[in-house]
Amino acid sequence: MRRAIVTAALLTGVVACGRKATVADCQLIVDQNVAVQMRAMHVVDPAAIAKKQAELQTELKGELKECVGRRVSDTMMSCVKGAQTSDEIAACLR
Repeated sequence: MRRAIVTAALLTGVVACGRKATVADCQLIVDQNVAVQMRAMHVVDPAAIAKKQAELQTELKGELKECVGRRVSDTMMSCVKGAQTSDEIAACLR
């Protein structure tokens, strides 16, 4: 799970237009990845999902710094928010 999340967060650099990603943007990408992956494993408890999101935010602190400043767009971030699978998130970031 961690590898997919890091990859998704770092994919934000492939977009040529938009704006620079903020810490909040990068955290949203990680949080949404965690949520969809846990739902795929039939974990739907909001507290369990939030706990895992917090754990990964701490674990991925260094990787998130690499995400901040990369190019994103509002359309991309809206797509990430609405994604239901990891593949959809990856497609949003292309």
